[in-house]
Amino acid sequence: MVFRNEFSWSKSRDVIFNECRRKYWFNHYGFWNGWIGSEDDRVKRIYYLKKLASKEVWLGSKVHEVIEFLLRKFLAGEEVSLSHALRILQKRMESDFVMSSLGGYSGFSSKAHRFFEDEYGIAIADAEKKGLFDKAEKCLKNFYNSDIFMEIRRAPIADWISLEEFLSFNFEGVRVYLSIDFAMRTGDKIVLYDWKTGGERKADYKLQLSLYALYVSEKFGIPAEKIMAKMIYLALGESEKVDSFEVDSELLEEMRVYLRDSILRMKKLLKDISDNEAVEDDFEKCEGYWCSRCNFKKVCLSEVKS
Repeated sequence: MVFRNEFSWSKSRDVIFNECRRKYWFNHYGFWNGWIGSEDDRVKRIYYLKKLASKEVWLGSKVHEVIEFLLRKFLAGEEVSLSHALRILQKRMESDFVMSSLGGYSGFSSKAHRFFEDEYGIAIADAEKKGLFDKAEKCLKNFYNSDIFMEIRRAPIADWISLEEFLSFNFEGVRVYLSIDFAMRTGDKIVLYDWKTGGERKADYKLQLSLYALYVSEKFGIPAEKIMAKMIYLALGESEKVDSFEVDSELLEEMRVYLRDSILRMKKLLKDISDNEAVEDDFEKCEGYWCSRCNFKKVCLSEVKS
């Protein structure tokens, strides 16, 4: 079966586009068909490198996985103890470390895992590994003991709307993708929740929650003023920190303007917009700070720099 590379938009796509145009090409065009056995070696390599995980993103994904596990168990009428949840987290993290270090990663399995550091020969010291495990444990503990988790468990299951689902909506002919950590109805409002394992980046996170709010407004046909967003920081202290903000129609319009501009800038670089055809040389390299931590430097730079 032949898959067509359709143009779409997501926040992560926008971030990569603004970071480096060539990285954007690798991540959204250069890898295409790399999973096919007959494809050329360079395309396979790009596909393989696209799947590498940074430590920070990986840590967040592991914490999110276990939080989702907790909530789905609760949805099924089961309570999971904190100690059991922590064991699951540790087991999954240990498993990924072993898989990555063995070097058997191919990039073709959705369950395969390879750290950027292992691929590029950068040692992860025992102290650094312990720091990752400790941070992940703290994040999970902070969530488990949080008022937010209690708030969710006290709400009727019928009010739950979304739990770590891969969602999309059509924006002026372009498919926009997003994933909401959790959403539920509270009275006549819909509350959006997003858990963060990193530091505070309010401007960046506000953009993300504005996108979620736009989706919810259009999906459920409710006015902006009936939507509330909550950002839950799990790594900033010994308990969670919550930022809440109200949504209004002006915020949603700002999001629409941002989407239009971002989509336009991406499409301007395409050779053929109707076929979503992109030529590598039309996407400028942004050599500098980002290169040392880029998944694609093996295929991008003439000489690999650490």
